Amino acid sequence: METGRTEAFSDGVFAVAITLLVLDIRVPLTAFDNLWRAIIDQWPAYLGYATSFVTIGGIWLAHHGVFRRLQYANSRVMQINLLLLMAVTFLPFPTRLVAQAIQDENAERAAVIFYGLTLLAISVLFSALWGTVARDRAPESAEEDGDRK
Repeated sequence: METGRTEAFSDGVFAVAITLLVLDIRVPLTAFDNLWRAIIDQWPAYLGYATSFVTIGGIWLAHHGVFRRLQYANSRVMQINLLLLMAVTFLPFPTRLVAQAIQDENAERAAVIFYGLTLLAISVLFSALWGTVARDRAPESAEEDGDRK
């Protein structure tokens, strides 16, 4: 299959994941009596948003680089890509956990480990995607090299 639809779908999923990050930033209604203070007190959510936005943006750039090199995607590439997208869209959840737990010593460590495990899963899936793409392209590259000799 040509990669255009897969790339368009992936771009949409990345956009949704980034959008989900900002939806976790809120000021409680009970804090509206001192709104400026309440806005400032949301700094962990801003930090989580910025960190995960840059992370998802970096994954999107790398993803774009992989798919730019492909003319066609087989079912294995598409399956791994779906798993990668699933993990990327999950990232807002551990981001929110870290933002909520950052001021609680009992929960902070578990939240950070969970966030790190999510990033590890994303890294493993991205490596699997790249490995599959590189492996599937290898015979084609070898044939091209043979044609040049």
